[in-house]
Parts: sequence; structure tokens; C-alpha cells
Amino acid sequence: MVTYSKDDTSAEELLADRSHVEDEQYKAALDLLTKPHLEVPESGKPSEVEVVDAEPNLVSDYEQSDDGYWYLKKDDGSYDSTAYIKNEDGTFTPYSE
Repeated sequence: MVTYSKDDTSAEELLADRSHVEDEQYKAALDLLTKPHLEVPESGKPSEVEVVDAEPNLVSDYEQSDDGYWYLKKDDGSYDSTAYIKNEDGTFTPYSE
């Protein structure tokens, strides 16, 4: 439990102490935090980063059904209603009568 008396001046003395504000290390740290440093750092040239767009997933998930046709499985786990046939080269073509 913390108790205070109206004659206690320790808080006033603590707040009046400004020695940390005049400290050179404090000033240097505050300077680093408050001023943007947009120039090239002294340690050398910054690393270059190449941003590359992610390639879309072009592989579709087809599953063969008991009826002999292939159906496209959607991301949510459901299937497309279009029936496909598998070509000799491994590609799929929508079935048409």
C-alpha cells in the first residue's frame, strides 16, 4: 500500500529533477528516435530488394468420378458441375455430346 502525506515533497523533487534531460546520451538517443534518417547509412549501401508478384496457382485439382468423368474440385471443397475428359497429353477438356 502506498501512502502519501500532504507534507511529502518527494514527488515534487522527483519531477523537478531534470538531470536526465541534460544528459548527452539521453539527447543522442532522443535525436535518433525523433529525426528521420533518409540518407545512406555510414555502414554502406543498403541492400536492394526486388519485389516479385507471386505466380497464381495454375494447377487445377481434378478428381475422377465413378462415372468415368473428371470434375474440377473448387477451393471450398465442392465440385464444378461440368464434366471433363482427360486428354492423352494430360490436359482436360469439358465433355460435350
